[in-house]
Amino acid sequence: MPPEFTVIPIRECGEPLLDLSHSGCTLSPEYHRQGLTDESRMFLRKSVVDKLHAIERAWNGARFKIWDGWRPRNLQRIIYEALWARRTREHPEWGADALAVEVGKFVNPGSDDVVPPHSTGGTIDLTVVGADGAELAMGTQFDHFGEEAASLYFEHHAIDDTVRDNRRMFRDAMITAGFWSHPNEWWHFEYGTQSWALHSGEPHAIYGEIISP
Repeated sequence: MPPEFTVIPIRECGEPLLDLSHSGCTLSPEYHRQGLTDESRMFLRKSVVDKLHAIERAWNGARFKIWDGWRPRNLQRIIYEALWARRTREHPEWGADALAVEVGKFVNPGSDDVVPPHSTGGTIDLTVVGADGAELAMGTQFDHFGEEAASLYFEHHAIDDTVRDNRRMFRDAMITAGFWSHPNEWWHFEYGTQSWALHSGEPHAIYGEIISP
């Protein structure tokens, strides 16, 4: 079954991708580090970069660290298949239907009918670092595909007030700036995408797929 967001039409606005190498952003290209892609550069739509810089200016020394932005379909598929293989090892009792549901909570495989949100340049995976350059405690690592990664997990479980407050500060700043927060991944935010439009009440997405930067 295709994701719910596919009902949203796309009206591409033509906004360019920016090479983040020249943006002043703090970068940590995670999938290049893992050896899943040879591309070390990172890209995002211009409005997304502008919004991130505006948030940083409002903070007292805190900054973003970006793990991933635009990604092509082939990398999207590699990530999907890697998680599928990992879940198969972890849960050999799951059949294909259960695997599709559980893997799909975190990674969209893409298809002819589905534009992966990361392929639009409007989706970003990131965290926050303090003035000393150290990452703020967020409770899990990037791509922790478990229930603790849910954006509101620490709101509903009285485990760690610092993590709860850090996530809350991060999430509130991003939502106030116009981003949509993925419920299953505290690090994942979208702007201009079909998911963003669906959850923000917008009539259409403004970012479609970009094949190459």
